[in-house]
Amino acid sequence: MSALEREVARLADDLLFERALDVDARDEIPRGHFDALAAAGLYGIEGPRDAGGLDLDVVTRRRIRERLAGGCLSTAFVWAQHHGAVRCVRAAPAPIRDLWLQRLCSGQARAGLALAGLIPAPAPLLRIERRGLGWALDGSSPMVTGWGYLDVLLVAARVHSEPDAVAFALVDTSLPGLRAQPRRLAACNAARTVQLRFDGVKIGDDDVVETLDLPAWAAAGEGVRLNGVLAIGVAERCARLLASDSLHAEIATARDALDAAADGDELAQVRADAALLAMRAASTLVVARGSAAVDMCEHAQRLAREAIFLLAFGQRPAIKEALLRGLA
Repeated sequence: MSALEREVARLADDLLFERALDVDARDEIPRGHFDALAAAGLYGIEGPRDAGGLDLDVVTRRRIRERLAGGCLSTAFVWAQHHGAVRCVRAAPAPIRDLWLQRLCSGQARAGLALAGLIPAPAPLLRIERRGLGWALDGSSPMVTGWGYLDVLLVAARVHSEPDAVAFALVDTSLPGLRAQPRRLAACNAARTVQLRFDGVKIGDDDVVETLDLPAWAAAGEGVRLNGVLAIGVAERCARLLASDSLHAEIATARDALDAAADGDELAQVRADAALLAMRAASTLVVARGSAAVDMCEHAQRLAREAIFLLAFGQRPAIKEALLRGLA
């Protein structure tokens, strides 16, 4: 085990897991959780070394995400979304890259995602259009996680004058015109998910990171794969609490399948399988703990709620169909 792997294990077990029930009860993630992840360099796992990142290979990044999800899913859920912004900025033109990449890799600036404004595709909820010398964002993004913990959002919006174009922009969370409506969730409520309203939020040309066509964005599969990794982390924590060798073996098989699956229907299926495995692992833990499992001081009930959350989170039509087949 490398020094980094040992540090990730320490943070997941001795910090995140030890405080997970308290985070769940208080609906608040201590700032120290994110500071500790930053101190370990974990905000830069996808960043290049010349910007202070660790530039880790994709499998190592998945294992880190998995281990942290098994410690405290609320914390991991907020932290994990930061890396979507790092990937986007890493590939951006020099002015944006120079302004943001080092700050993101160090955790000095902490980012989240606002992508759901693209859905439903025929009538997008969030649009961006030219206005004066810059751009303006109007509409809403219904599921934005990490509000109050973040400095900047990577926002996806449909370009008003080009119906099939998607613009990705970095938006400072302190800008005027942003209004957040809290959403109370059955699990990971401490992650502070909101419906975010954009009322003519003004940004400059240098804030627009890239523009893609909608089909190219929709076909990208790594986000689907990474969401499955969160489910593997929850299942693994249940297996450790149960001390179940057979469940550990099933998780190893599901992990390998998730790593190897091709984008498209195959990935949707193994992503669904991972979520169903987390649900079954958490249900097994509840049964093993008996009536004590539903006590709010028990990890079993928290993990069961998190497994339910992961059945619905990041769901696409192909994943939903695979989940329904599996449950039937």
